[in-house]
Amino acid sequence: MFFKPILLVFSVFISFLFVFGQNENEGEENKNLVPNPGFEVFSIMPHGWFYRGADFTSLVKDWSSASEASPDVYGPNITVPDTWQEKGFGRKKPRSGSYMAGITAFGCNQGKPHCREYIQVNLTEPLVPGQAYHVEFWASPLHTGIHSNNLGILFSMQKLQEKTDRVVIKNPQIYSEKIVPGNEYIWHKIQGDITADKAYKFLILGNFFPDEETLSSEGSENSHNFAYYYIDDVMVYKRPPIIDETKDEFADWYPLEEDKIIPLDNILFDTDKAIIRTKGKSDLDRLYKILVEYPTMEIEVGGHTDNQGGFDYNMKLSNRRAKAVVSYLINKGIDEQRLSYIGYGTTRHIATNDTEEGRQQNRRVEFRIRTI
Repeated sequence: MFFKPILLVFSVFISFLFVFGQNENEGEENKNLVPNPGFEVFSIMPHGWFYRGADFTSLVKDWSSASEASPDVYGPNITVPDTWQEKGFGRKKPRSGSYMAGITAFGCNQGKPHCREYIQVNLTEPLVPGQAYHVEFWASPLHTGIHSNNLGILFSMQKLQEKTDRVVIKNPQIYSEKIVPGNEYIWHKIQGDITADKAYKFLILGNFFPDEETLSSEGSENSHNFAYYYIDDVMVYKRPPIIDETKDEFADWYPLEEDKIIPLDNILFDTDKAIIRTKGKSDLDRLYKILVEYPTMEIEVGGHTDNQGGFDYNMKLSNRRAKAVVSYLINKGIDEQRLSYIGYGTTRHIATNDTEEGRQQNRRVEFRIRTI
């Protein structure tokens, strides 16, 4: 029999409930660490249908496909093609809000393409080792599909980018041991409590077990030979007692998200110089560490100057300053393909150029997260 080890689990259970509304918990200990938990916010305008994992990734803010399979989103302005509507897709209403996600969870042995789909999100802050957390999400099966178990959540130190549209074998910390049944009206909550053993940064949702180790039963109407589940309202929050943790050295940079600009306050330059002061090495080493911890992160380093000197000269000087940072990271071992740089000259000053103190603040470097 296939062995299913469970990491971090304090207690795991599944509860099947009818919809009664959102979790009303308040307070710091119940702050949801999952951004965009109901898939309501988009990076671009909703469009078309989903044929690649990149389609889902480009649309839903903070979320991405963890493999080459194609998770879906349902809601206003997203039209389900007629051929898929005929198969029952799109009849379900979101549990809350206007949108919800959808993933295939079973059917590889029956020959279905994209027989496993996984969605992932970068938590707003890493889990704290030793801290207890409550984890939950709501699921409802496609009413014309098979019902299955093993739908769950994996916490990971790194973002997944699996080159497959089939099963990703992992050890989820939370998963439904029982088959998740239902129809087009009922949602069920899958939940559990865990105690973190690492500072996990990513949450991935799906079925991480092969078909041979997944239970299944037929749906209620003309069943397809695969299981497909709608997903909504994903939550992770701390359980008391709250650990008084040591301050994370990256805490002031969280949440990490695409297009976020983060200043490197300690990297300063003398007038007309592109040589990094010794004091600035601490910020550079911190940037190096986070690039190591997030091996898929790509950044753009931006250099800036004060208004001393001509426009063209300052543009070139700021470019040299940004390049100096990138060169330092490359020399430390970061792949240059993950790094780019640009000089802005004096076009984006943050302080007055009428005082030496202000000009010093303008002679700065920032980095923008291109992708997480």
